[in-house]
Amino acid sequence: MRILITGGLGFIGRALAKRLLDENAHQLVLLDTLSPQVHGENPSYPDLLSHPNVRFLKGSVCDRSLVRDALAGVSAVYHLAAETGTGQSMDEIQRYYDTNVMGTAILLEEVVKEPSLRPKALVLSSSRSVYGEGAYALSEDDGFEVTSRIYPSGRSATDMQQGSFEFLRDGRPLTPIPTKETDKIDPNSIYAASKYAQEQMCQIACSTVGISFTALRLQNVYGPGQSLRNPYTGILSIFTNTLKQGGSIDIFEDGEESRDFVYIDDVTRAFRLALDVPASPDNIINVGTGNRHTVSEIVGLLERKIGVSGRSYISGRFRPGDIRHCFADVSRMNRILGFKAETPLIDGLSATVDWALNQPAELDRSDAANRELEALVRRN
Repeated sequence: MRILITGGLGFIGRALAKRLLDENAHQLVLLDTLSPQVHGENPSYPDLLSHPNVRFLKGSVCDRSLVRDALAGVSAVYHLAAETGTGQSMDEIQRYYDTNVMGTAILLEEVVKEPSLRPKALVLSSSRSVYGEGAYALSEDDGFEVTSRIYPSGRSATDMQQGSFEFLRDGRPLTPIPTKETDKIDPNSIYAASKYAQEQMCQIACSTVGISFTALRLQNVYGPGQSLRNPYTGILSIFTNTLKQGGSIDIFEDGEESRDFVYIDDVTRAFRLALDVPASPDNIINVGTGNRHTVSEIVGLLERKIGVSGRSYISGRFRPGDIRHCFADVSRMNRILGFKAETPLIDGLSATVDWALNQPAELDRSDAANRELEALVRRN
C-alpha cells in the first residue's frame, strides 16, 4: 500500500513510518516542513530518508502543489501535520490557524475536487484538548454513584493568579472522571479549537466523497524520539532535557494537575489498527491508558530515574488555556480497535530517559517559553 503521512518526520510520524516499514508491505510518502522549533536547524533522519520505500517531500501542508504531488497514487493518508502547543497557540493564533485549519482545508479540497487523488482512508491525529476540562463528578468522598456528568468551564486567569486551581460545585470539590468521546466538546485554547475544526472538516469532507475516516484523540504522548528542544509540548522531554543539563524544573500550578500519559509504541499501534477499521460514526476514538498521573508524580519519577533530588520547585505559574485534569475513557478504543495500551508508565519513562541521556545537549528553552507565557498573562 502507498501511504502518505503529513508531518511524517515529526515525533509520531517517524515512529509510525518505522512501524509501517517493518511490515515490508508499504511505500511511504512523508511530507514535513521540518520546523526548526521542533527539528533544529540541520535535522537528519538517514534511517528513513535513505530507505528505498520512502519518498520525502519537504514543505508545508499549506503548499497546494506539494500536497497534490504527495497525494498522487496513495491509498491512505495519515494526517499528522500540525502546530502543537497549548500555550504558544494563544499568542501565535494565525500561525496555528494557517497550518492546522487551512492546511487541512487544502488537503481535503484536493481529495474532494480530484477523484484521482482520493485515498480510501484518512486517519487524523486529533487531541484530548478538544474536551477542554473534560468530565467531572461530585467528590467521591460523598459516597455517590456517578449518575450525572459535570463539565466545568475553563478556569479564569484571575482565579489561577490567586492560586485557585481546582473546581468546586456549591462549595463541594469535583472529582475528574474518565472522559468519553460523547462528552461535551469545549476547547479552551486556539490549539484545541483548531484540532476540533480538523475533525469536523475531515468528517464532513470524507463522508461526502466516500473516504473512510477515523480521528484518534491522543492523550499525552511520550517516548524516545520526542523533541528535546521544543519548549511548548511534551513535558516529559522538556523536563528530562532540563534535568540533563543541571537545571531545575518549574512545576506549574500546584503540581497536582494530571494527565493520561501514553507511550509512543502504543500510539503507533493504534494508528496502524485505525487504518483497517470499517467506516463508522463512532470512529472518533480516545487513545490513552485510562489512568492519570500528576505532574509532581512525573517529576519525582524522573528525578529518581536520573539520580538527582531537589531539582524542582512549585512556582504557581500557569499556562493560559491549559486544563486541570484529563484522562481517557478507553472503552471505545478497546472495542473498535481491539487494542489496549500495554506500556507501564515506569517502563516507558525509563526508556525515554535512557534515550534522552544519550542525545546531544539541547539548549534549555523552557525559561524563555515561560517568559512568553508570563507576558501573555500580563496583557490579560
